[in-house]
Amino acid sequence: MSAADHHADGPPAYASQPELALVAALELVTRYSSTGNPRLAEAVVGQLRAIAADPRLPAAVQRCAAGILGDWLQLAVDTPPQSLHH
Repeated sequence: MSAADHHADGPPAYASQPELALVAALELVTRYSSTGNPRLAEAVVGQLRAIAADPRLPAAVQRCAAGILGDWLQLAVDTPPQSLHH
């Protein structure tokens, strides 16, 4: 997402561009895959909830988001913090 996709004083413009929730979810999933950070998984959960609940998005996208929500909830809860020293 670019700076233009954000309001100066608030969250992304989901009201006018609901696809930004999907863009954010993809970015978060990518970052999670390299860090395993459970806070990123929590953020993914929020994006998936927004996607699943937004009737302006295609039904297939909503169903997909709803279908994987449980997996991401599990990752957000069960992932142990990554150690900085391997």
